[in-house]
Amino acid sequence: MHFRDRVFQRSLNDNILYPKISRSFIYDNMACQKGKGPDLARERLKCFLQRFYRKHGTQGYVLKCDIKGYYPNMSHKVVKDCFHKVIDGWTYKQAVCILDGQYDHEIGFNPGSQMIQIAGIGILNALDHFIKEELHIKHYIRYMDDFILIHEDKQYLLECQVRIAQMLQSLECQFNTKKTGITTLSDGILFLGFHYRLTRTGKVIMTLNSGNIKHERKKLCKLVHLAKKGLRTKEKVDECYRDWKNHAAKGNSKQLLQRMDEYYRSLWKDGDGSDGKDC
Repeated sequence: MHFRDRVFQRSLNDNILYPKISRSFIYDNMACQKGKGPDLARERLKCFLQRFYRKHGTQGYVLKCDIKGYYPNMSHKVVKDCFHKVIDGWTYKQAVCILDGQYDHEIGFNPGSQMIQIAGIGILNALDHFIKEELHIKHYIRYMDDFILIHEDKQYLLECQVRIAQMLQSLECQFNTKKTGITTLSDGILFLGFHYRLTRTGKVIMTLNSGNIKHERKKLCKLVHLAKKGLRTKEKVDECYRDWKNHAAKGNSKQLLQRMDEYYRSLWKDGDGSDGKDC
């Protein structure tokens, strides 16, 4: 887009669309909003687990839900209906003009657009209220299309799963069956890259997902290999590693970080990972 078109769209989003559409959001809708984000979402889930423990101990169940191809399968009609409910006629026409000008067909969006990010947190707002107010799930949190329900009754969560699936159909969405299901609380919860485990004493242990650790080790090995060939600077590789450590440190990762520091130092030694074959 031309620069002036970007300025217009940003103004439309920040001054009208976002304030209007977010006005009716529940607190536990955590993505893409001022004062919210992944860090607050993680702390909120920890808070829910602690509250649940005080009333029910560790005897509980978790319904973890994920929507199949959320943005690629998002209905243009559903997005437009969502916007039309909260903004006036002139603003709605401007928003529709922008959407139709950037996206063809009737299904699918690129999540890079700010307007589409707003749509992503907005079209499931009715579902949030349904879960909180009609299903009466106290311990519920959503981050974009990834949401979690915690309850003491497994059978009730099964009923909730069926009713949520029905409501998703009205929004032209469906569950990702591979990532949606009910587990026991003792099995832990995978959310936003961390695995949450509630101990018998009520402590919440938050550890980094093992897949993330494996990915980081391979990434570091390749970056060090490139640095040894002169294609990267050591300062840049160090910066990448510090960024990952800052992320990992959000959980209970003291021993993990010590092992990773040792592994990272070993990569810089002569003969260790220099050929890149072990990455």
